[in-house]
Amino acid sequence: GGGALQVVPQTIGASFEDAGPSSGKPPKTLGTTKKKGFRRKAIRQTRVAARFFVKAAGVGLMTAVLCLAIVHWPPWVIEDEHKRAQIMSALFVIGIFTVAVEDEIGMNKSAMMLFLAGTMWTFLAVGYRPLNSEAGAHRLHEELNRGLQDVGSVILFLLPAMGVVESIDHFGGFALVTVVIRKAMDGRVERLMPIICVFTFFLSSVIDNLTSTIVALKILKHLAADDEEHRRFCGGMVVLAANAGGAWSPVGDVTTTMLWIQGKITAPMTTKWLILPSLTAGLLPLVGMWWTGNLRPASLDVRSSSDGGLGGGGGVSLPVVRRRRGADEPDWTTDEDGHGWKDKKKHHTERETEMMMEGRDLALRAREDVTPLKVVVLAFGIMLILLVPVLKIWTGLPPYLGMLLALGAMWLVTDALDLDAHREMDGRVDVPMDLHDTPVNSPESDDLPVEHHGPPQTGVVAALYKLDLTGLLFFAGILLSVGALDSAGVLHMYATSLVKLCRGSPFALCILLGLSSAVVDNVPLVQASIDMFKETETDDELWQLVALAAGTGGSILSIGSISGVTLMSMDGVSFMWYLRRIGPWSLISFFAGMAVYKIQRIFFG
Repeated sequence: GGGALQVVPQTIGASFEDAGPSSGKPPKTLGTTKKKGFRRKAIRQTRVAARFFVKAAGVGLMTAVLCLAIVHWPPWVIEDEHKRAQIMSALFVIGIFTVAVEDEIGMNKSAMMLFLAGTMWTFLAVGYRPLNSEAGAHRLHEELNRGLQDVGSVILFLLPAMGVVESIDHFGGFALVTVVIRKAMDGRVERLMPIICVFTFFLSSVIDNLTSTIVALKILKHLAADDEEHRRFCGGMVVLAANAGGAWSPVGDVTTTMLWIQGKITAPMTTKWLILPSLTAGLLPLVGMWWTGNLRPASLDVRSSSDGGLGGGGGVSLPVVRRRRGADEPDWTTDEDGHGWKDKKKHHTERETEMMMEGRDLALRAREDVTPLKVVVLAFGIMLILLVPVLKIWTGLPPYLGMLLALGAMWLVTDALDLDAHREMDGRVDVPMDLHDTPVNSPESDDLPVEHHGPPQTGVVAALYKLDLTGLLFFAGILLSVGALDSAGVLHMYATSLVKLCRGSPFALCILLGLSSAVVDNVPLVQASIDMFKETETDDELWQLVALAAGTGGSILSIGSISGVTLMSMDGVSFMWYLRRIGPWSLISFFAGMAVYKIQRIFFG
């Protein structure tokens, strides 16, 4: 019936032969071999020492500041607002650096940011002397309440949003979207990135960039499950498209919403002037990748089976994996029929291999088999997500409360209708989305522990078990750290210095504002701009540039936007990976979008 997933072996390494007279190369001497071995050992030891130094320096400095804050010494540093701001800025830079080199030093970014946030707030709190001054205690509580409100609103939005999307996926709601995109791809992998980016760009303008990023990344896990590098590359482009798509809509990005609520911009004029620059910023990288030939991943090939692919028609096909093996990965091979795999530690019989492949093929077919139940779940989930901006516009309800309402409605309806029972009747089988996982219906699956305690893991409860709490804690840590900088007045001082540096030029100011958004949260910077330019008229060029720059500039670094941090959390993307592969494209698209806006104003302004 359908095309099976075929793992094609890669030639790994090369054969080593002793160089002789026939090879034309001088034979290796024992001294040369020893020198190379010594050099490798020295490099290895240097790297170990460097990792230890970075760990010790980063954690040691934070611990030292925390201890000095606890003992309240020296008072001339802790009670001086200027020196306190300088020390907190230095701590934040150290924390961001450790996040950037997370893969190299082997420290979890969530742990580092939580420790950093606690240290910064402790250092800030003792400066107010809350135990000895009633005014200081009152000011500290005000700052904490403001910081907790900002962080809580984001976390309470992100958690139910991920829960709703995960619930839709749990009930197979994305099967229809997956099949439609596969048919649009028509077996051409290079079409995946443009399709998912255009979809995300317009979706983010209707809901918001965070929710659209979560939806797009979840869909990518179905469409590019077996090629992690390509999936991450597509995810990086999704971040660019989501942030750019949210810039031209009043409900698409938190900064645009701020400007809209405070009467600085209106929906018609914002859409009129920003849609073309946003399109440029969001989709220009796709043109660049097409020009350089990078739309088609080198490690992924898609072949259509003789019967038209999955399900026996429609041109749907499954990806064929071509990947290089890492040092710790299984040794993937195929039998003479092109099926199965073999691990270095455990060799499977031919029958076991066939059972593994049949189980995985069956699960993939069931996952992408479109049924009425899955269509209903998808439609209901989309309706709930769209309800969030509608409630915000019509009632003023904060988005996080609207998303909590959406999750509650999804939970109640699916439990009341017992959709899990209907799902089992439809024959859906869960399958790991990564080839390293044990396939269902395989002999190894019998050895997996299935016992669990607590409430039954079905329905929305089962979906919530899949949420990544470490990612949410990373969100909390980085937002609390930025909130500490804001409470210390660092961000307001920085925004004031930008205004003085630009000497009244709105375009130059917004360029620097956008670049700054890649490092720190753009919300305090935008709020500082609103406070400093209160007399500027509604729909002025300044406010439109602020919305565009703050929305698209945050894509330059992965920590510069909530969408980028979501990518780090959901797909395990590191700071340096994003900086090397996505950062240059984002920087180009940012300047291109700003230039298009300026050209529009010159000719039509």
